[in-house]
Amino acid sequence: MAEMTTEQFEQEWDKLILKFSKHFKVSAEYEFILFMLGIQEMGWGFREYSKTEKMDLINVARCRILVRQGYIKETGIDGEGFPIFEASPKVKSMMPSYQNQLIKKGLIEYFRDVEFA
Repeated sequence: MAEMTTEQFEQEWDKLILKFSKHFKVSAEYEFILFMLGIQEMGWGFREYSKTEKMDLINVARCRILVRQGYIKETGIDGEGFPIFEASPKVKSMMPSYQNQLIKKGLIEYFRDVEFA
């Protein structure tokens, strides 16, 4: 992933938020985008989700982005079909704000070429 200036990052993030907002006719936010990525990654489709399921899907999305960036690795699948991830010590020591910034950059990269129908 190419380094972006702060201004470029903010512009790209705003474009992604706008893309999701228009497509889903909502005021999209960070967790909404993670939730949608989690649904896509798990292949579950649209339906009603419990709060626990939503949090699980958001966590899957965060982890998948960090896998793509090389910070954690996927080590298997649990009995419920969820991926199992192993975090590196580097991730465990990251400030949450820095981790969120990395994930946002990863989301920009992930969805850069995705066209919504």
